[in-house]
Amino acid sequence: MLERINAMRIPRRALLQQTLTRPAPALLATALLPALAACGQPPAGRPAGGAPAGDQTGAPSGQPVRGGTYTEATFGDAKTVQPLLSQDTASGSFIGNHYNAPLLRRNPDTLEWETKYGTAESYSLSPDGLAITFKLKPNLQWSDGRPITAQDYTFTFEKMMDPKVDFPYRSNYKVFESVTAPDDRTIVFKLSEPFCPAIDYTVIPGPIPKHIFENLDINDNELNNKPMVGSGPWLLQEWVKDDHATFVANDKFYLGRPNIDKYVIRIVADQNVVWAMLKAGEVDAGGIRAEDWEEAKTLKHLQLFNYYPPSASWVYIGCNLRNEILKDVRVRQAIAHALDRKKIIERIRLGHAKPMNTTYASASWAYTDDVPKFDYDPNRAKQLLEEAGWKAPPNDPNGTRMKDGKPLKMRIFYNAGNKEREQVATIAQQYAKAVGIELEVISEEWNAYLNRVNKTFDMELYVLGWSAGIEPNGFRNIWMTNGGQNSTGYSNPRVDELYPKAATVPGCKQEDRAKLYFEIDRIISQDQPYIFLWENEVLSGVNTRITVNKMTKSGYGYRPWEWYVKGGK
Repeated sequence: MLERINAMRIPRRALLQQTLTRPAPALLATALLPALAACGQPPAGRPAGGAPAGDQTGAPSGQPVRGGTYTEATFGDAKTVQPLLSQDTASGSFIGNHYNAPLLRRNPDTLEWETKYGTAESYSLSPDGLAITFKLKPNLQWSDGRPITAQDYTFTFEKMMDPKVDFPYRSNYKVFESVTAPDDRTIVFKLSEPFCPAIDYTVIPGPIPKHIFENLDINDNELNNKPMVGSGPWLLQEWVKDDHATFVANDKFYLGRPNIDKYVIRIVADQNVVWAMLKAGEVDAGGIRAEDWEEAKTLKHLQLFNYYPPSASWVYIGCNLRNEILKDVRVRQAIAHALDRKKIIERIRLGHAKPMNTTYASASWAYTDDVPKFDYDPNRAKQLLEEAGWKAPPNDPNGTRMKDGKPLKMRIFYNAGNKEREQVATIAQQYAKAVGIELEVISEEWNAYLNRVNKTFDMELYVLGWSAGIEPNGFRNIWMTNGGQNSTGYSNPRVDELYPKAATVPGCKQEDRAKLYFEIDRIISQDQPYIFLWENEVLSGVNTRITVNKMTKSGYGYRPWEWYVKGGK
């Protein structure tokens, strides 16, 4: 799934966590959907500068010990700890600690689904492709000692499909006819037609405990933010909004009690504070801005990681197509032509990013470079605006354009505390002014911003990012007319037709599916509902007192319960 990225954080909390540590609904969901940050072979992760991150070719160096506290810093608080309501990576991080019992997990090297670290001991697909059966491992337990059973998974799925529950990804599960539990350890998913990413979608969020939520309103209950029972490696002990969240080790975690006793998330004002705390050793981990990367290399107490993960995170400017101005594709294309993306990337990311032209990042097998491109061309931007009826003032060719007596004026929003997005908005303001578009830059607290983008739609332009899953079908939730994450209001009948086709190609050969996704790429690029900017190179630092897992194609953030504090303190 996809998650919206709210802030810089170590990569474990983005879709890396979703696809490898626990498949989740995307902004959380099942490792398929984007989250509010698809399967090629991206560059392998590599440590850079600072101290080495343990043994990079094998298991973490040293003998694991128990004890101690791990603290990471971020900005932008979680919105919920309810897996069925989450759409953002901050919430996904909380949920990944407290609820974490997926049927399968991806191998961080091969990216294939495996039973080894999941709750299923086996699974099978029927010859006709219409039934998938899972057998749970024995002796799974919730933190209160009650057994985790097949009924918990079926209950979770039933709530996902319940129209009274605000689950944002329901439209992605239309081919699932039923999920049943013939006994406490058997789960059977039945489909109406063969569905290529079916296995991915069976790795459902959570699950949530039936014996706790059975008689509660999933949308509105106290336990959504104060859960008492969980399945993850760490359980939420305390959450002080906009300050910190403390998680404590779960003795009944099905893969064994984590080595680290406490997992603390410090919520701070902005990226400056994250960096200051990381430099001072006040926290153990945090995302690092491109502008701070060279200095980070000089700090001996940090082990550094930079890599392009397969679950890419990328940045864009969204256009609200409900707005009369932005309904005109020529205006959207003009904005794209007005921005010198190469210079923006150089200025903000200092080479730690790749330009994007459409919805799939370069590591995805659904990616193609053969798409319409809207490179920097201010003259073409002005021409498109003229064609759309937006005329420059006769006495001021560089002034704000007018149409029917109204100025070409819009707002562009970003989430407060995110310096990079602030820079995107302010630089876009300058470039837009040069072609006659007046932009008002507005910042907003993360949860209020999410509400604006996902619910009220009271915006014209907005700067955001996606953390993308590995299975490309997850993007349908953004681009299909009734997609649960379609914040722009985008609608194209051909895209609505192609996404279901690509997920049900006879034989499910990747090359056959890819041809359809390539067509989707071209259509979306031409329509420009987003101004695609770049995909990020992950830049993060971890204090050398923490031993993390070896680097893989997916980074180091998988299986954090295996990490340990050197000396246990």
